Amino acid sequence: MLGQILFVGAGAMGGAILRGALQAGLLEPKQVQVLVRTEASAHALRTELGVNASVEMPNLSKLNTIIWAVKPQVWPQVVPQFQAIPAGTTCLSVAAGINLATLETALPQASWYRAMPNTPVAVGAGLTAVSVGTKGTDEATEAFTKLFGAIGEAVVVSEADLERLTAVSGSGPGYAFVIMDALADAGVRLGLTRSLAIKAAAYTLFGAGKMALETGTHPAILRDQVTSPGGTTIAGIAAMEKVGLRTAMQEGVVACYERSFELSKK
Repeated sequence: MLGQILFVGAGAMGGAILRGALQAGLLEPKQVQVLVRTEASAHALRTELGVNASVEMPNLSKLNTIIWAVKPQVWPQVVPQFQAIPAGTTCLSVAAGINLATLETALPQASWYRAMPNTPVAVGAGLTAVSVGTKGTDEATEAFTKLFGAIGEAVVVSEADLERLTAVSGSGPGYAFVIMDALADAGVRLGLTRSLAIKAAAYTLFGAGKMALETGTHPAILRDQVTSPGGTTIAGIAAMEKVGLRTAMQEGVVACYERSFELSKK
């Protein structure tokens, strides 16, 4: 369905999407072109993945799909070069803060989508929210859902929910790494080695997330299952609540959400 596809940029996010799709067999190297800024990057992609990577603009008339994996501040500099894309070209942007209305105004002949992956797509465990523009089709939506499903989980949502999910899951790995680091620091404070404390913290977060997903059980119920009356876990939770753990998390997510709107206005 995606046909001849161009990745505009193949950094951390674009590269993860591309590698996941190739490994899952959803894309073949011969149907992929990649536009990058340096010949060194192009050479590395050609060598590693066997795709047609270049610093030169491709023949736009032969493209069916374009995935825009560039940073938001770079996108306005790049898009003018694509004014000649044919009507009906399917375009998907992963640039945060650039809404569908802006995308459709810039290249109105295209069928636009937005996606917001998070960084765990690099290890096949990401969550990607996908929003459909005014010219989206069922076929393209299904193709993108499969594409992002190859590197984790994909959900099709409204653009409003995409912005909300950006604050929860898009930025969420950053929150999780702070929690992980804090847990590891606590372990070191108790006398564990740094490497063992980090491993314990990482597996704890990984295992808790896996349990929630696989059991479908509400987090509060899972929490109750490890908080014996008068026990150690509830004592730890009570101490954390005294300094506002739950409120701090909620306020952080809301601040992230509000900041994304500030950036989109700029």
